[in-house]
Amino acid sequence: MDDVFVSYKTEDRARVKPLVDALSADGLVVWWDVHIEGGAAWRDVITQRLDAAACVLVVWSEQSVGAAGRFVQDEASRADKRGVYLPIALDRVEPPLGFGQQQVLPLIDWSGNRNDVHYVDILDAVRAMVSGGPKPVPHAKTAMAISPSRSRWPMPLLGTVAVLALISTGLFALAPQQLCRTIGVACTRGAATAPANSIAVLPFANLSGDPGQEYFSDGISEELISKLARLDKLQVAGRTSSFKFKGSKASSDSIAARLGVAYLLDGSVRRDGGVVRVSTQLVEGKSGFERWSQTYDRDVKDIFAVQSGIAEAVADALKVKLLGNDIAALSRGGTDDPIAWDSYLRGRQLFDAGAGENSYRGALARFDAAIARDSDFAAAHAARARTLVALANQFADGSQMRPLYDGALISARQAVALAPTLTDAQTTLAVTLVNARLDFAGARTAYASAIKTGGGDANTLTRYGIFNVQAGDTGPGLDALQRAVTLDPLNPRAFKSLGIGLLMARRYDEAIVAQRRALELKPDTSNAHAEIGKALYLQGKLREASAEFKLEPENWERQTGEAIVLHQLGDVAGAAAAAKALAADSSTAYQQAQIAAQWGNSAAALAALDAAFRIGDAGVLLMKTDPLLDPLRKQPAFAARIARLGLTH
Repeated sequence: MDDVFVSYKTEDRARVKPLVDALSADGLVVWWDVHIEGGAAWRDVITQRLDAAACVLVVWSEQSVGAAGRFVQDEASRADKRGVYLPIALDRVEPPLGFGQQQVLPLIDWSGNRNDVHYVDILDAVRAMVSGGPKPVPHAKTAMAISPSRSRWPMPLLGTVAVLALISTGLFALAPQQLCRTIGVACTRGAATAPANSIAVLPFANLSGDPGQEYFSDGISEELISKLARLDKLQVAGRTSSFKFKGSKASSDSIAARLGVAYLLDGSVRRDGGVVRVSTQLVEGKSGFERWSQTYDRDVKDIFAVQSGIAEAVADALKVKLLGNDIAALSRGGTDDPIAWDSYLRGRQLFDAGAGENSYRGALARFDAAIARDSDFAAAHAARARTLVALANQFADGSQMRPLYDGALISARQAVALAPTLTDAQTTLAVTLVNARLDFAGARTAYASAIKTGGGDANTLTRYGIFNVQAGDTGPGLDALQRAVTLDPLNPRAFKSLGIGLLMARRYDEAIVAQRRALELKPDTSNAHAEIGKALYLQGKLREASAEFKLEPENWERQTGEAIVLHQLGDVAGAAAAAKALAADSSTAYQQAQIAAQWGNSAAALAALDAAFRIGDAGVLLMKTDPLLDPLRKQPAFAARIARLGLTH
C-alpha cells in the first residue's frame, strides 16, 4: 500500500514534482499519476490507488479549485469520507465549498528546501496520518492565509492557532491627542502600543454575488462583536467604528491604528442555497500577519455554532475567557431556527437604517415574524421593544403613544424573562421603563444588571453612562462614557453622549471639545451645536453661544437655546418669539421649564416640570443634574419634584 496519493491538476505537475521528490527523499512511498503505465485503464488504477493510500495529499491551486478541477474535487471528497484527506495550497485560494473545515497547509512560493518550516509541517502531517498518530501542531510561527484578502495586509502565513501571552490592561483610544488630554481618555499612538487584548471585528465581505445578502454578512459581523464583548478582559472596538472600514482597502496597520487595537478579525461570507461558508482570519494589526485562520462550511442551520466557534477560537488565541467561564453565554438569548434568525437580521437592517416610519414598521414586521417562528427568541423580543419605543417617540400622536409604549414594555420584560443575562435585553428594558413609565428606579436596576455582562460593549456603556450621569451618579457615569469613546473612537454618538455627561458635570470646556469631535466625525450630528451653545452660555460667552445655537438643525433645541441666550443679551422680543415657537409643540414642557428657570420665573418653571411629568416626558430625568435648572435647586418645591424621580441618591 502506498503511503501517499497526490491529487492535483495536471497543469500544476511541474510545481507538484518537487514536493513528490522531497516526500520520497524523506522515506515516504508516494504515488501520483505519472506512474500510470501506457495502455493501463487509468481510471481504475487511480481509483485503486486512491482508495488504498494511507494519506491523500490534495493540492489546491488556482487550477484545481475551479470548475476545471472537478476530478481533484471528487478525489478530495472520496478521501475525506475515509478520513485520509490532507489539503495543501500552492496558491492563495480558498478550497471549494465543502472542503473548508480542515486547516489547509500552505506551500506558496516554496523553493524546494526540505528545511523550510512549511514543508516540515506538511511532512509531519503526512507521517502522522500514515502512522495513525495524533495530528501535529504546525511549526510555523505565522499563518499562511488561504482565503482571499481585502488587500489590507500581506496574504497568508498560517501557523498555530494559539497566540501566546497577549493579556494587557488599560484603555485604548485614537481620538486626537488634544481631545484625549482634555477629556481624560487614555491615548495611544496606534496599533503598536495598543493593549495586546484589544480587537476589532471588521465587517465581513459578502461573497455571495448578491448584494441583497449584505444583511446576512453584516449580521454575522455584528453578532461576533456582541459575543466577543462578553469575553472577560477583551477590549472590543464598537460596531460603528469598525463598520467605518466596510469595503476599505486601507492597510491593516492603518485600520488598527485608527481603531486603537492590536488585532483585527476579518472574514468573508458566501451563501449558496442552504450552505454557508464563513472564512475568518485573526490579523496582527501592526505587522499585517495572520495569527489564526479558519474556514467553516456549514448548513445554514449551523451558523450559530460557527459564530460561537469563532468567538471561542479568538478567546483561546488571545488567552482570555468568558465571564464566569460560561461557554453557553455566547448563544444565550438567540435562536437555533435559521428562518427566525434571518427575519431578525432583516429587521435589524431596517431598524438601523432609520429611514422613516415605514422602515421601522418594516422592521417590526420582521421581528414579529422571528418571534412567530421562535417565541423564545429573546433578542427578537428586545428588538421589537426598541422598535415600538422608536415609533412612539418619533411618529405617534398622543392617542397612539400609550399602546405603543405598553407593547414595548411587554416585549422588553419578555426578553429579560427569557434571557436575564442578555445585555441587550436589560438595556432595552431600562430604556423602555424610562420612556413608558418614567420608572427611573427600575431603569437603574436594569442598567446595573446590563453592565455586569455588557461592560465591554460600547453601546451598553453609552446608555449606562448617560443614564447614570443624569441620575446623579456622575463618577461611574463619566467612567462608562469615557470607556465607550475608547472602544468606539469613530462613533459621533459616543462623543456627543460624553459631551452631554461632561456638561452635566459642569466641565464645560471639556464638553465643548467632545461635541466638536462629534461634529468632526459627522458634521450634521443633531444636538451637538446646541450642547456647545449651552456650555458657552453657562460660561457667560453669550454671543458665541448665540452663534452656535443658530447652527443647530433640531428646531426645538435651537429654539430653546435662542430663547435663553437672547433674553440674556437683552433681546426680549426675540427670546419671546423663540419661546412661543417652541411652545407650539406640546411635547416641549421640559424645555419650557429650562427657559423659565433661566428667565428667573421659578413658578412657571415648576409648573412646566409638572406638565412634563403629566405627559410622561422622559426628559424629566435631566432635572437632577441639569445646569440650566440650577436657579431652582435651593427651593424645597424643586427638591420635592426631584424626589418624584424615585432615585434615592
